[in-house]
Amino acid sequence: MSKKTRPRRHPVPASAPGREDPGNLVERMVGSLWRAVAAGDLLRAELEAATCMALPRVGQLAPGDAQAFISKVLVKEAIRQPSADGAAMLRLLMALGSPATKRSASQALGQLTEAGMYPPDWVTGAGKAIPVQAWRRYDVFGDDEAIAVTFRYGDAEHGVVGQIDLTGIPVAVAVGVATSAASLIEAINREDDPFDRTEQIDLAEARRHLEAPLARGDEQAGAGASVDTVAYLPVARSRVRRLPAEGAAAVPVFTAADRAAAVDDFLKSPLAADVVAADEDTARFWAEVLTGYSSRLPGEPPGQVGPRKLAHLLLGHVPNTFDLSVEQRQHLEPVVTAWTGWSAEHRGLDEAATARLTESLPQVFARFGPAYDDPEAVTARGYLADLAVSDADVSGLATQVARRVFAVPLPVSASDGTPVQVSDPAVRRALTQDEFGACTPHAGLTQEEFLVAVHRVIAELWDDDPQETFQAARRMFASGADRHDIIHTLAERPA
Repeated sequence: MSKKTRPRRHPVPASAPGREDPGNLVERMVGSLWRAVAAGDLLRAELEAATCMALPRVGQLAPGDAQAFISKVLVKEAIRQPSADGAAMLRLLMALGSPATKRSASQALGQLTEAGMYPPDWVTGAGKAIPVQAWRRYDVFGDDEAIAVTFRYGDAEHGVVGQIDLTGIPVAVAVGVATSAASLIEAINREDDPFDRTEQIDLAEARRHLEAPLARGDEQAGAGASVDTVAYLPVARSRVRRLPAEGAAAVPVFTAADRAAAVDDFLKSPLAADVVAADEDTARFWAEVLTGYSSRLPGEPPGQVGPRKLAHLLLGHVPNTFDLSVEQRQHLEPVVTAWTGWSAEHRGLDEAATARLTESLPQVFARFGPAYDDPEAVTARGYLADLAVSDADVSGLATQVARRVFAVPLPVSASDGTPVQVSDPAVRRALTQDEFGACTPHAGLTQEEFLVAVHRVIAELWDDDPQETFQAARRMFASGADRHDIIHTLAERPA
């Protein structure tokens, strides 16, 4: 989505933090929230509350626990002067906050209601906006999309929009809130980019496009995310929960057979004639890698690729996944060039879109060598050295590497830049020894017995054999345990 189509942030800003003394910043932000509450403006109050809760995440305050900040500052502020407005503030925190925030705010609200202080009627609608309509703006290449949904509080309509990066696992990279639904619809439908298209979609489909990417965006939002995005993510997620969970059209699923058929179509096409004649095995390898990545998600057909996705694939996925032969590196450029042309033709892209797709290749090729030879990429490839064949299921590889990184976190390269060969069991054993060698067993085990057990657990996690080991680790992680403690606990269990 181009910058021109993004909705302007809401006209009464949620007092986004600037560079100022943290104490003054908190005082100013909380003051803005109090004023919104006093005015009885539900949307504005939600945005101000969300921005206050985002303060610890936007890098303007000293590092600390976000929940402690909310409990010690926002909740405490709400009950400092018991009133209906304080109850309203707590109700907003309950509507937008994490489970821990909800508990903290709920307990404080209980104190106020026991004293006869109740939230005003207007705030009981927080988070209960009525969805109206939804739009999708996307680029013809499949690199990104923006989903806009309008909602109604009473007679007034506002809108929420999420910009979704589709080059990897779909993730929300920007979130906006518009107080004017009409302005948002106008922006999303603006014809200012020849490669963008817009369509109206049903509300259930909007939820399907937004829900998981917003959750990932919330988890991954870091220092690079805008203040608006960090602040408005809870608002957007609360709105998405108001959308119907069922009723969206079925999403097509493309199988390994579909990917294999696409590879064969490419290899038989006139565009591939020269690369097949030069080295058919290498041409097939790259076609399988490219086609497999382009159809890694439900609904994404084999052969779909855009300029940004090509860069993501060739500068991230390939260097971190495949050990390439001399021939495979040598024929990278001609095969990828031919496959990209076939992809454009296969999807019916027009001349301008095809030119836009192919003109991005020289810059990517120029950066491939350094990306592939980077010591961190060499180390990352070790996690999949025994699994990464060209036609492997990409989502399956992602699951495997996630489990193995849990077992052995990505190590730092040696001081001389030498990559760490995690594919070597002896190296993994040494890394495990460094991490757990100083631990004290708690189950009557000797130090030596404990380390033998840790090495066993790491091996079981690495190989996913037995699968029950990782299943147990996941259950403990979901309950809040940290990785090191999980492995320590598993090692102390009877083999």
